[in-house]
Amino acid sequence: MQNISVIIDGLELDIDSSSDFPITIDYQLEDSQDFQEKKSSQSIGLTLPATLNNQKILNTFHNPSVNDLTKEAIYTNIRQISMETDGFEIFVGKAIPKKAIKKGGIPILYEMNCFGNNADWIIDLKELTLYDILKHIEFTFNENTIINSWQFDGQNANLPYVFAPVKYGEWMDPDYNNGEGKPKGSDKNYSIKTMRPSLSLYWIFYWGFKSIGYKIKSEFFNTNYFKRLVIPWSFGGFLTSENTKYEIHKFLARTNGEEKWFDYRGSNFVDLDVKDNLDGCYDNNNTLVSGDYTGSNGAINGGGTEMIWKYNPPHYGPLEVMMKMSLYYDYLLQDNNPVESTDMSLDLYWYHKDASTGVITEFIEHIRDDEITTGQKQESGLRDIYRMFTVSPNDEIICKVWLRLFPGKGSNQCRCKLRVDEYTTDYFRIPVGGNISFDAYLSLQKENFLDVVRGTADLFNLSIQTDPVNKEVLIEPTHSYSITNNKNQLLEGYFTDNILNWGEKEDISQESTLELYDDNAREYVFKFKEDSNDGALKVVQDRYKITIGSGKYVFNKRFKAEKKEFENRYFSPTMHYLVDDFQGITGIAPQMICLVPENISNTSSSEAQNTFNPKIAYYKGLVLGAGGWIFNGKTYMNYPYLFSVNYKPGGENDPILSYTDEKIGNNGNFKIGRGLLKRFFWQRLAIMNNGQWLTTNFELNNTDIINWYHRERIALDGELWELLSIKGYSSIKGESTECVLRKWVPITQREDDNTYPSEKSILTDAVKVDKEITNQSSEIDKVFDNQYSRAICLYKDIPKPQ
Repeated sequence: MQNISVIIDGLELDIDSSSDFPITIDYQLEDSQDFQEKKSSQSIGLTLPATLNNQKILNTFHNPSVNDLTKEAIYTNIRQISMETDGFEIFVGKAIPKKAIKKGGIPILYEMNCFGNNADWIIDLKELTLYDILKHIEFTFNENTIINSWQFDGQNANLPYVFAPVKYGEWMDPDYNNGEGKPKGSDKNYSIKTMRPSLSLYWIFYWGFKSIGYKIKSEFFNTNYFKRLVIPWSFGGFLTSENTKYEIHKFLARTNGEEKWFDYRGSNFVDLDVKDNLDGCYDNNNTLVSGDYTGSNGAINGGGTEMIWKYNPPHYGPLEVMMKMSLYYDYLLQDNNPVESTDMSLDLYWYHKDASTGVITEFIEHIRDDEITTGQKQESGLRDIYRMFTVSPNDEIICKVWLRLFPGKGSNQCRCKLRVDEYTTDYFRIPVGGNISFDAYLSLQKENFLDVVRGTADLFNLSIQTDPVNKEVLIEPTHSYSITNNKNQLLEGYFTDNILNWGEKEDISQESTLELYDDNAREYVFKFKEDSNDGALKVVQDRYKITIGSGKYVFNKRFKAEKKEFENRYFSPTMHYLVDDFQGITGIAPQMICLVPENISNTSSSEAQNTFNPKIAYYKGLVLGAGGWIFNGKTYMNYPYLFSVNYKPGGENDPILSYTDEKIGNNGNFKIGRGLLKRFFWQRLAIMNNGQWLTTNFELNNTDIINWYHRERIALDGELWELLSIKGYSSIKGESTECVLRKWVPITQREDDNTYPSEKSILTDAVKVDKEITNQSSEIDKVFDNQYSRAICLYKDIPKPQ
């Protein structure tokens, strides 16, 4: 018998050497019915005798009265396992306890399920988020940081982002003043305040796998094509406090009870009994100090309630805080003597106390002012007053209400009721020059790393396999692919041109089956994930009744007369528009990605950002000829060019992050740019369409099994095959093992003819009609083609902030 060992967490288990010990291993590259589902190796039903050694290692797993009190509950949780045969480590992965079998009250057997290869990292990474990966990133938010980021090329771990211009749901320059004294907003200048970082996809992968000790092995990931891919910021507010740690400084206070009545003669700061411990109120960090100070006892002389917010620890550097006061008033003035008027005035006083200098700066907001000489006047209302302050640690913001009541000689009514409905921090915002720390962005906790992996696999037809011994994960497009528009310039994919001749390994004494695969829908549609919050996307899709970025492949008639959708599991379509406001600089309107909601609400926070389904884009770098632009008041002739599809002339040679082919260039000189379907999926689709699947037995050995990746094509009977699965390999029985292979065939003109939308539809907006014969042999016109539209909207399609 061969030397077999099973090791869990570094401890060797006992096995029954007198029995036919069942170490059998299955390998599978992907699900044959759904290639989006990537697989791993596994050993199901590993049975072990219940020896004293095994009971100790498994901690009497069979006994429900024994509790696992270890810190991580390791004895009842997922555990590391490896299996060796004659020095070959043939299995490395995770073991999960399944059952304990007793007889006569005595444990006799343990059974475990074991999962290796990809499962080794999938299990460890199932709870990893983008927050965990990116929270170490910190920088100063200023012009230099933004300009320096334009050198991003994906090569530098210290620069895992780029601040390339993207049109969000706000004016590019929210502080633009048209001469009327108040900011009106404009798109003629890109302000620092509206910049957002786009995040490197490469470094997200790198740090994700590094977190569990894995290295990535990938020629594709090392290309300029992949390293320049980024995810534009789509995770809610960036400078504002929404879903960030800054929210610890928020509070809400209001008047205790009903309105407070004032009917005195004179001018005073008033007592409004504002508290933060009432129902519905809160003070996250004990930041609010509310007192009924009088005279010299308060920070500001003059008595009345001082509503004080203090920037307590934890500090995040300088912050802009938008304070909000909702003040209800109800006043009545009555006078019957025109000689002396009856009047009232209501004002809000804001004070900013600098903690470092002790200097107090005053701001006055006039609310109401009224006067009568005869008759009666009563007014009531709720006034929302906002004031922005830039605060440093330990600064204080103080708010007080000032009321003047002056009854005339003929007055018998001069009174005012006041009530604070809300005294609160509306939002925080990082100012220019402030500190950015990704540790604050709690919204990134909602973004699962494995979802990013799945979505990226769906973009580029990736196959993923693991060498768990050397802690490497191989990631490549499954088949040869093109990163240019030239379909003949192919790079090697997961399956290589290396060939293993298994003709002598085949066990012809066993039955074999050659199957013509047809268990699939005839029409296979590739599409992005829907994004119901993307207003520009919705406008264009509704206008043309299409699905932006979608491509389709039609299989032979033997397949089911159905339509199946291959939907990306993370990324949604990326929309663009032409920035006409910059056209006058070079005569060319630059193309810009736009992420705008369907409705832009008029809120006090002009920085409020919406959350979108993530997008994928390519950063080309600083480009001349794409159009000029104005950033922070300066005109630039080179443009930090970010796009999903470059629709400008020459864009067919850039990455095209769309499943459909795209119409590139200008009127009269359009060209076809090949999309993801043709660049990355054509070879797979040709093999599926040919559909020859072979199930046969081979006399495999341990060396074959520890070839973890199985990248080579298999030569058999004069044909080339790809190994899809190994079923039940046993290292000790000496029996042949069942394997499933699919026949490799070259790409032909048929792939071009059956990929849609067709060139005619793209270039002329006319849908091509294909002739085909039905089962009844009557000729009909069958429409496989679909309508095309660029992922680009009109400037007028983008709603304007109010």
